[in-house]
Amino acid sequence: MTGQSPPIFIIDDEEPVRAGLARLLRAIGMNSVTFESAESFLAAYDAEQDGCLLVDIRMPGMSGIDLIEELSRRKSSLPAIVMTGHADARAMERLNALTLVGCLSKPFGVAELKVLLQRWWTMLDRGDPPWS
Repeated sequence: MTGQSPPIFIIDDEEPVRAGLARLLRAIGMNSVTFESAESFLAAYDAEQDGCLLVDIRMPGMSGIDLIEELSRRKSSLPAIVMTGHADARAMERLNALTLVGCLSKPFGVAELKVLLQRWWTMLDRGDPPWS
């Protein structure tokens, strides 16, 4: 099923986090593409491509929230799952104004991630995800 699933775009400034999430997604049959920054994702962004963002809120330069807001301005329908270890009141306020699949508090478990991926998969109306 790996070749058939739309990619999960992992955007996090920490290489070990990106690598670990990519391995985890591969193990459950999901495609992923990693980016070290919101800017590097935008440089490669293709508005025609399906997928889902798995993005850290706090990163040097453009934040994950800034990225999601920019994609919204570009009329992107790319859904997002945000990850945070440091959600402050202002960040949560900004997140509440966005359409998200969900939010994960770092550190999070595989089961928590699967719940949000299931929600995204259901949004795609594709039936059962590859790890069922």
